[in-house]
Amino acid sequence: MSSTPAPQPSPRKRRARGSISAAEILSGAYELASEESLEALSMPRLAQRLDVGVTSIYWYFRSKDELLDTLAERAMAEFDRRTDIPDDLPWDEYLRTYFRHQRRMFREHELLCDLIVLRSSGTAEATRLAAERIDRGLQVLVRAGFPPDEAMNAYAALSVFTRGSAALARIADDGAAVADVAAGPFEEAPRLRVLPQLDRPHPLAMTGDEEFEFGLENTLRGLRVRLQDLLADEPCAQAARQRDRSAAEGAPAAR
Repeated sequence: MSSTPAPQPSPRKRRARGSISAAEILSGAYELASEESLEALSMPRLAQRLDVGVTSIYWYFRSKDELLDTLAERAMAEFDRRTDIPDDLPWDEYLRTYFRHQRRMFREHELLCDLIVLRSSGTAEATRLAAERIDRGLQVLVRAGFPPDEAMNAYAALSVFTRGSAALARIADDGAAVADVAAGPFEEAPRLRVLPQLDRPHPLAMTGDEEFEFGLENTLRGLRVRLQDLLADEPCAQAARQRDRSAAEGAPAAR
C-alpha cells in the first residue's frame, strides 16, 4: 500500500523590495538585540527576521556600524523618555535621584547599557541628546551656587562612577569569572590580610548596591563641603563673616 507524502509547507515569501522602511529595520534590530544580544545582531540575521533581502537593509544603512550608531541614538532617546527627575529638587537630592535612576536603568535594561555605556555613538544627534541631558543637571548645580566648570566636574565625577559601575556589572553578568566571586572565605589565599576580616561577602567586581551607595553618598558629602567653600569665597559671604567677627570683637561692622 503506497502512502501519499505529506504536503510540504510552501516557502515563506520574501517581502517585495522597497516595502520596508528605516523605522521598521530599526525596530527589528532593537528587538533582535533585546531578545538575544548586541553581538548576535548581524545584517543577514536581521534580513532573515524581517523577510527581506540583506540589500534592502544596506539601502538604508551602509554598514553595521551605521545601524548601531542609529540604535544608540534610539537608546539615548528612550533613556531620556524614561527619565523624569524634577529639577526643583535640592541639588544633592537631584543628583542622588538621577544617578540612582541611571544605574537602575542600565542594570534592568541590558541593551541600553550596551548601546549607551559600552558602545555609545559619536553622531551629531547622539551628541545633542547627551549634551541636553547633561545641561539639565548642570543647571541645577549652577542654581545651587556651583560655577559652571565646578558643576561640570561634579557631574562628571558621578557620571563616570555610575556608568563605570553599570559597565562592570554588565561585564560580570556576561560571565567574567572573577567578577562573580564574593570575598571570603579565603583559606586558599593565606597572603590576604584584610579581605578575610570582612563581616559579609562583597563582590570582587565592586558593583554591588552597597558599594554604589557608599560611593554616591560620600561623593555628595564631599560636594556639599566643596559648595560651602565656594560660597564662602563669595563677596557677600566674606562681608558676612567680617560682620560676624566685628560683632564678636565689639568693633563697628564694616559697611
